Amino acid sequence: MIFRYIFWLFFYSVIGWVYETILCSVNEKRWVNRGFLNGPYCPVYGFGAILDLLVLNDVKGIFMLFLLGAVLTCTLEYFTSWVMEELFQTRWWDYSERKFNFNGRICLAGAIVFGIFTVLLIRILHPEVSGLTNYAPHSFLVTFALIMIPIFIIDCSVTIINVLGFNKKLKIVSIKLQLNEIKNQLSQLVEIKMLMRRLNVQERRLLRAFPRVRSILYNDTLQLIKEAFQNVIWKKENNDYNKVIRIKKAFIE
Repeated sequence: MIFRYIFWLFFYSVIGWVYETILCSVNEKRWVNRGFLNGPYCPVYGFGAILDLLVLNDVKGIFMLFLLGAVLTCTLEYFTSWVMEELFQTRWWDYSERKFNFNGRICLAGAIVFGIFTVLLIRILHPEVSGLTNYAPHSFLVTFALIMIPIFIIDCSVTIINVLGFNKKLKIVSIKLQLNEIKNQLSQLVEIKMLMRRLNVQERRLLRAFPRVRSILYNDTLQLIKEAFQNVIWKKENNDYNKVIRIKKAFIE
């Protein structure tokens, strides 16, 4: 039984990643590898799906299923946002600009989408997925779990190390900016350029994936980094050869 749940967890995490990536790519008008982790999965969707199945699988009415699904998954999203903010001192998504939001962590539009997803999951999608996994050999499910769990743990470890390292870089630059007087624009540009040179692949991907990310401790510095980073993306997308060469030099040493 546990191995089936592990398979479902990753299966719905991948579906969540596909949904998030398509949505963000359309909104940004460019490819966005959405997700906190490097792999093609968003675990919050997987855990949300498992939570729905465990708690709401026997709910009969469609409206009640929609309502409870919206409440349950939004609670999970709120808790996830709070935990990640406490761990990394960073707000990875923010709905403050949307109507009917709660502390910027959840919003009405998201609740409606999650409620619809819950109905589709329990009434349409999961019966089919469950039927297929019932026919899957036990050895396949065990092998899948033994492969994916270590990959997931390594991915989490690498991501956490890089995010903590990025926070240290922000702290160093923030201190330097304060020492050099923040209003000194030339000094700012020098420090920002130095940090952008030190951004690794993981950090650049996270800046692309979470364009509204906010740092609790070093947000002023992070916003400068994001602005510079977005300028780099804009220049790349305009296919100006000379500009691209300068951008590459700024990132690669």
